[in-house]
Amino acid sequence: MKNSKSINPRSLKGKGYIIGAIIGIAVAITAFVFTENIAISIPLFAGLSIPLGMSIEQKLQGKANENDPYTKKIMVVLIAIGLLFFCSILLITKFT
Repeated sequence: MKNSKSINPRSLKGKGYIIGAIIGIAVAITAFVFTENIAISIPLFAGLSIPLGMSIEQKLQGKANENDPYTKKIMVVLIAIGLLFFCSILLITKFT
């Protein structure tokens, strides 16, 4: 017999934005530790935490359509571009 659990979307409201902010803070601190430049850390925090928080919030609320492969491909490409951009900023500032 299956044990079905129902998740109330209202109980998860706002948690995606908090998770995105925590990830953004961690990335900004990491960038600051490696580069010692606050001017790089602030845009990384703003540019990463807001879109990441929005996407996590949509996943938690069940509004994201996971059946659409085009949307999933775009999300993977955007995350890959963001990671590439992050690594390139770190490498450029570390070696210059």
